[in-house]
Amino acid sequence: MFATVDAQSMQRLTRDAKLEQFEDGQTIFRQGDHALHVAIVLDGFVKLTRTAACGDETLINICNVGESLYEALTPDGESYRVGAEAIGQAHLMKLSAPRFRFMLRESPALASAVIEEAARKLSGLIGEIESLKGQTAEQRLARFLLSLCPPNAESCSVRLPYDKRLIAARLGVKQETLSRAFAKLREIGVRTETRDVSIENVARLSSECCGGEREPCLPSERRDLIESRGALA
Repeated sequence: MFATVDAQSMQRLTRDAKLEQFEDGQTIFRQGDHALHVAIVLDGFVKLTRTAACGDETLINICNVGESLYEALTPDGESYRVGAEAIGQAHLMKLSAPRFRFMLRESPALASAVIEEAARKLSGLIGEIESLKGQTAEQRLARFLLSLCPPNAESCSVRLPYDKRLIAARLGVKQETLSRAFAKLREIGVRTETRDVSIENVARLSSECCGGEREPCLPSERRDLIESRGALA
């Protein structure tokens, strides 16, 4: 996110930065809390959820390495409109929220970086809405698996970045529907064992489920999770 931000601005922005480690399921902040920090994910995953008045919880997003949790803040920047929780072990850098907002006005490079990240996330949300409205569970799962595959891989083995309960929530399906989708994909060479998934023919999966299209690769989700294989025995 900060690749284009100049060194002087970064030094000012990170003056009081805190590095913190969170364990699986540990709360980072709660919906409605006063916003003291803007967090950046350095390692691991963070889920953002919103809780309705009736108590129902909705998964809003899963943030990974390099992403900020800036969208968690309300428009006035005073509080968090969602809650955040670590998925597995996660390392975050916490920046002062007041300083971050001040620097947005002072640093065009930082403002541009935030706008670019917001545009990318908006594009992702548009894709998710399209997927929810126009694709079957098998197609959604296939696109998710394809996003984990290395570029140009003919076949590969991947490790799911988080448990199937969260994958089901991210894809907008029930867990039993996700299980049926995995079973359906076995017919075209997708094998699963707990969180390990092998794809015999990436092109076939893409062609039969996604019309030959592939989701952009997600390097941060693939990080340390993927073992590419030229061909499966």
